[in-house]
Amino acid sequence: MGLFVVSDLHLAERALASMFHDEEQGQRLADLCAEIAKGDDNELILLGDIFDLTAAHPPKGVAAFGRSLEVPLEDKPAPPLPSILAAIREYNPIALGALEALAGRAKVTLVPGNHDRHLGEAGGREALDAAGLKNVQIEASAVRRMLDKIVVLQHGHAWDPSNATPAGGGEAMTAVLHHAVVPFLRYLAPRSNVRIDADRVVALRPEERVMPVLERWLKPGVFERFIDALLAILVANHALSRSVAWLVTPAVLRSRLRDDDDLWERAGHSALGALQGSTPLPGRPPPPDVLVLGHTHVIDWAVHEGRPGVQRLYVNLGTWSARASDAAGPMDATMPTLQLSADARRLSAHLFDLSAKWRTLQRFEVNR
Repeated sequence: MGLFVVSDLHLAERALASMFHDEEQGQRLADLCAEIAKGDDNELILLGDIFDLTAAHPPKGVAAFGRSLEVPLEDKPAPPLPSILAAIREYNPIALGALEALAGRAKVTLVPGNHDRHLGEAGGREALDAAGLKNVQIEASAVRRMLDKIVVLQHGHAWDPSNATPAGGGEAMTAVLHHAVVPFLRYLAPRSNVRIDADRVVALRPEERVMPVLERWLKPGVFERFIDALLAILVANHALSRSVAWLVTPAVLRSRLRDDDDLWERAGHSALGALQGSTPLPGRPPPPDVLVLGHTHVIDWAVHEGRPGVQRLYVNLGTWSARASDAAGPMDATMPTLQLSADARRLSAHLFDLSAKWRTLQRFEVNR
């Protein structure tokens, strides 16, 4: 049995800011699916945020946000979930075609994340079918046994207060970025000697970079008006209380985003605690020997040394979506993929970069 795992692809429909490009990343996914299909008893696990469904749901107050900035934006209702998935399929035919073909020959399992949590709820099965993925299975948390080892695979958002529930604020921020901030930036007249790449806003990691990037793109005076409009729409969508909004400055926003970006460190600390047995995993799966998460968009790899001769592994897969750390530099195009395999006496883990001819990032082996 070979287990292949990817996460955080963020496939979206055409009108939204895109972090996944079908002609490039979709083709690499098709290559991976073709390789998986060659083996016997292989499985592909899609570990959450494969689809950016929260981005397709408009927030409240978009028209008011536009009026405050003199930009013609409209309030729109959320389309039905099957329509969203069908539109994503139409915009990403290579990726979705490859997944559909693989699911007809091998096991493909989707573990919903915070951006595609809808697929684990009522109507999710029908929506996935609308994307042509009727053979893809849905599991809230995947547990696999390889030799005598337990492998637990979860998206990881349950440890993130902003995204653990739909009301945590993360979904509102995603909707505001896609339906208010990015359209506002796209509408702006070009600045002399300053190139604005609106889609970069949703790709920035760490997220605290949003503030200095916007300060560099927007003219003096416009930035201050933008902050006021942003706070107002966040209040309208209950992502920020009105009393707190009165006190927020760009410096305060930076500090809050910096705290949020410590998530990958907090996730790693909790994951190692789970391997040690001191931290319970969401959903109470069996104690893992290998714990695989996504969500943070940061690749992480840690080996826990237990009693003599015992090692346990934590992997965070990072993301396939384009990542930027500044206002103008090149995007990070790494496509981290995990392969778990076993022979008669050994479990092996291979983390590789699919964008660079399966270049090895990390390896791990443990005997049974």
